[in-house]
Amino acid sequence: MLMKFLTVLTVTFLTGVLSAQVDNTKRASTAATFLEIAVGARAVGYGGAFVSVSNDASALYWNVGGIPQLSKNEVTAVHTSWLADTKFSYAGLVLPLGDAGTLGFSFTALSMDDMKVRTIELPDGTGEMFNAQDLSIAISYGRYLSDRFSIGVTFKYIQQTIWHMNSSSVAFDIGTIF
Repeated sequence: MLMKFLTVLTVTFLTGVLSAQVDNTKRASTAATFLEIAVGARAVGYGGAFVSVSNDASALYWNVGGIPQLSKNEVTAVHTSWLADTKFSYAGLVLPLGDAGTLGFSFTALSMDDMKVRTIELPDGTGEMFNAQDLSIAISYGRYLSDRFSIGVTFKYIQQTIWHMNSSSVAFDIGTIF
């Protein structure tokens, strides 16, 4: 009994010591959060529950598995003056290819106008300007695998830029509807 207690105590102590050395603040631990800005009036009206429906061009955002449901070309576009003087833009195009499936293209951007670079020493500005921009360009493909089951996949190129720094990545989305 005593040995079991000492083992648990040792493991608890080591876990506490090891976790104390880890930075758990989660600062700057997410990227491309601009991709979470919802698109499509109908989808937003559904409170985001549009994932299971996804039967218009906004399916490129919500569930790419829904694009095979579209029988004709569809376009969706959004441009919004958003929070803190930023501008959000989204455009999507879906092209049904008959028995070959459905192709989709989408573009997402969040940008801001130039701002003055300010420091503690020069609160009115250093004479330099900076801006920030996030963008994503995507291509999607979807098709029916049976009369009731469709699948879609999206390949995204994502880039984020602020002042002299930038970062880019790729991402894949897969969606289905049954």
